[in-house]
Amino acid sequence: MQRLFKITVNGKEYDVAVQELTSGAALMPNYIGTPAAATPAAAPATAVPPAAPTVSAAAGAGDQCAQMGGVVAGILVKEGQEVKEGERLVELEAMKMKIPVTASMSGKVSRILVAVGDPVTAGQPLITLS
Repeated sequence: MQRLFKITVNGKEYDVAVQELTSGAALMPNYIGTPAAATPAAAPATAVPPAAPTVSAAAGAGDQCAQMGGVVAGILVKEGQEVKEGERLVELEAMKMKIPVTASMSGKVSRILVAVGDPVTAGQPLITLS
C-alpha cells in the first residue's frame, strides 16, 4: 500500500510516496519529488553480550564482593559480628531491584569497605571476613 506525504527539508518541500513493504518485497524507493539525499538503510542492530563480572585483583580470600554494579542500599552486619555461610551481609540496588550479597564462608566481619549510598562495580570488595 502506497501513502503520499509532503515533507519539508531545509525549507524545501517534497512530495514523497512511501511504499509499505511485506516480507519478500523488494526494497526500492519510489520518489515523486527530488529528495535532498538518499540515505542507505541502517544496518540491523546486533546484540552485544553483557560483560562477565570480574573479581577485583585487590580482593582477598575473605573479601565478599559485589556480583554486579549498583548502589549500596543497606549494610546488614557490623564489624566484629560473627556470620555464617549464606547469611546476608549487604543489600545492593540495581535496576530498581534489591540484590543481596551473602557470605561465601563463615567468619567474623573484620572490615566494612563501603557505606550506604556508595556506588559499586562488579567484583568490588564490600566486606572482609576473617
